[in-house]
Amino acid sequence: MSPWMLRFLLGPRAALPLSLLGMAIMTDACRSAATRPAADLIVTNAEVWTVDPARPRAEAVAVLGERIVAVGTAAEIDSWHGPQTRTIDARGRSLLPGFNDAHVHFITGGMQLDNVDLRTTSGPEEFARRIAERARSAPGEWVLGGNWDEQAWSPPVLPSRELIDPLTGETPVFVDRYDGHMALANSAALKLAGITARTADPPGGVIVRDAQGNPTGLLKDAAMSYVNKVIPAPSPQRRLRAARRAMEHAASHGVTSVQDMNPTYSDIRLYMELAERGELTTRIYAVPMETDWQDQARIGIRRAFGSSYLRLGGLKGFADGSLGSTTAYFFEPYADDPSSRGLLADEMLPLDAMRDRLTQGDRAGLQLCIHAIGDQAISIVLDLFEEIRKANGPADRRWRIEHAQHVAPKDFRRFADLDVIASMQPYHAIDDGRWAERRIGPERIKTTYAFRTFLEHKVRPAFGSDWPVAPLDPLQGLYAAVTRATLDGKHPGGWVPEEKIGLEEAIAAFTAGAAYAEFQEREKGTIAPGKLADMVLLDADIFAVEPAELRRVRADVTILGGKVVYERPGRD
Repeated sequence: MSPWMLRFLLGPRAALPLSLLGMAIMTDACRSAATRPAADLIVTNAEVWTVDPARPRAEAVAVLGERIVAVGTAAEIDSWHGPQTRTIDARGRSLLPGFNDAHVHFITGGMQLDNVDLRTTSGPEEFARRIAERARSAPGEWVLGGNWDEQAWSPPVLPSRELIDPLTGETPVFVDRYDGHMALANSAALKLAGITARTADPPGGVIVRDAQGNPTGLLKDAAMSYVNKVIPAPSPQRRLRAARRAMEHAASHGVTSVQDMNPTYSDIRLYMELAERGELTTRIYAVPMETDWQDQARIGIRRAFGSSYLRLGGLKGFADGSLGSTTAYFFEPYADDPSSRGLLADEMLPLDAMRDRLTQGDRAGLQLCIHAIGDQAISIVLDLFEEIRKANGPADRRWRIEHAQHVAPKDFRRFADLDVIASMQPYHAIDDGRWAERRIGPERIKTTYAFRTFLEHKVRPAFGSDWPVAPLDPLQGLYAAVTRATLDGKHPGGWVPEEKIGLEEAIAAFTAGAAYAEFQEREKGTIAPGKLADMVLLDADIFAVEPAELRRVRADVTILGGKVVYERPGRD
């Protein structure tokens, strides 16, 4: 720093000889260290990746109360020590901002931890066996959960009620495909729902039928509501257990914030009760359905309303289904099903009604977060956003397209022009990449899960998991974004490798990008003085491991608001 700048900053002390200025500054620093409060927590000897452009790297962080008060070298932060300071020696491991999962289904995920798990089944026989075991363990209770994936079977054949009826009897079964857009019901569940050969397909849904027109038990999108309506609501105790299980699971993976898409108001009420008791160990942005936009608008709730622990102000909508269930809505037919281009969601029928609800919700100051996967569904949502902006005028809206998986080349620029956030889940790329080309062909996959193309168009990404559709673990998402190596091992160099991004970019999308997507970039998303002390200490230096090893990195310590909420058992 030049002498004239020192004199300018020091004001009255400018009269001192320059030889004495350094001594004066050191004296003030010592006096400040002696009089300021000691830190409650210090993490030192770390490879701190702050995601803060002003100081990307550091060695140590000091926390006072729930806020970060200093970031710097180990020597600098050592002056914050006091007799009651807790110190965590990172021993060269990575310290990152707490992960912020921009798209989860939190209570559903918590419940799934206790439901039947069909994701890892090797084929129809094991699928049926696990369902039968659950039915025997709780006679008469609904068998729920699932997360099955027929594409992992060889051959990939869809299950039917005939597969499980002989093993389940009168116990009703309704198990989801892992994408949440198709489910299998047994005959007992179909009977309770009143579904027969004469039942019509609802708008935005399909009852899959055999050659004789009888239901096979498979229901797609809106047709799933027939069964969902007759499933008994979980008890308050069951919801509470699910919430606690979800928070514990999140903390174990370094996730300190989640953005909960389409929770029920019962879920939100439970979050409020936990927040009042000081029991939330995950920060939650709850985004209920756009069909109920008036519930928030009539009492004046606007985007990002609430506390640092629980906020409202968003609306979640659906434009289409999923690629795996062939209900994502495309301009051109599916390559493996030329008779179909997918389905628009029932919310979009008629489109004028959807436009009116979204326009009014936006006018009320609520954030719009719309699920769209197929290229035409994405394009239609962008059309709606453009019309809403014309109707309501300029504002800081931070509109989001959730998933944004298969984008028409013409629409990347429209994302940027409309300031639409691409809320994406990288794990889907290495999952769907096993079979997506069979479904949509070699041309459309070029702009599928287009992480790099979005960044090149200056579109802000916000990364998440879509848990329980995919694992909540952000390290799996980082691995997917950086390597794009599909789960079947057939693309070790990356599926559509042009769309890989760097580790720094992927971390930013899981932290600062996700914070921006919920209007919280001033509060969290980076490790910087004044920010909430939400951090995760990993079990390795994440920048020193090979990209292929990222998925094996684990959270050692998770810190929320300056408090340790998770320590990995047995960590050294």
